[in-house]
Amino acid sequence: MHKYILSILAAFCLLTSNVLAGSFTMGVAGHQVGISAQGSESEDTNTTGMSGSSEQSVRDATAGNDVLFGSVFAEYSFGDSEVLTLGVDYVPGTADVNRKTISRTDTTADDNEAQQQDGTRTANAEISDHITYYLELGKMNGVYGKIGFTEVDIKTKDTETHAGTSGLYPDKTLDAWTYGLGYKGEFGTKGVFKFEGYFTDYDSFNATNNSGKTSTKKVSADLDVVGAALRVGIKF
Repeated sequence: MHKYILSILAAFCLLTSNVLAGSFTMGVAGHQVGISAQGSESEDTNTTGMSGSSEQSVRDATAGNDVLFGSVFAEYSFGDSEVLTLGVDYVPGTADVNRKTISRTDTTADDNEAQQQDGTRTANAEISDHITYYLELGKMNGVYGKIGFTEVDIKTKDTETHAGTSGLYPDKTLDAWTYGLGYKGEFGTKGVFKFEGYFTDYDSFNATNNSGKTSTKKVSADLDVVGAALRVGIKF
């Protein structure tokens, strides 16, 4: 769906540039980002050793990764001075939230429990279909400020090997706001370049995994990205 939206916006901007004063630019970008996440998982396990009894546990964790990736962008700058720019940026690849998969081994404390919890759990998450709709203010050959609205798909990559409370968390689509500051200039007759730094603050990831057996697990996590990008494009 994101790819179709990008194509429609690119076609609209190209048609608009033939009617209004301004310029349409298409290009590619290289990004270096640091991903950081922190969250917690709570688990409510109903036991059968005592009627109506339950066990509760909370686990905290942090994750991070440094990633290099590319994106494509299309934007329209209004007027001869090109102070106002509207655009869209799409990242076609994927990236793991954590540089390595988190793993732990559990041992059941009570042999009388009907659902034993011995086994190994692994956890990670993958970012994909990252798209940002942005607005920039600033003249060509000068500093500009940027604000954008971002959507991204989060695919969970957790696994469990025990026969008791098993199941996976659902995938989610998160919204975010991006704030940036950069410098843009021209080269040749139609070339455009940009250097920018940015910060993206994503909505919290909240999900519940009810295995339908004896355990209900809930996870909550906050995800932030700090990055820098070099953009190169051609004006039309």
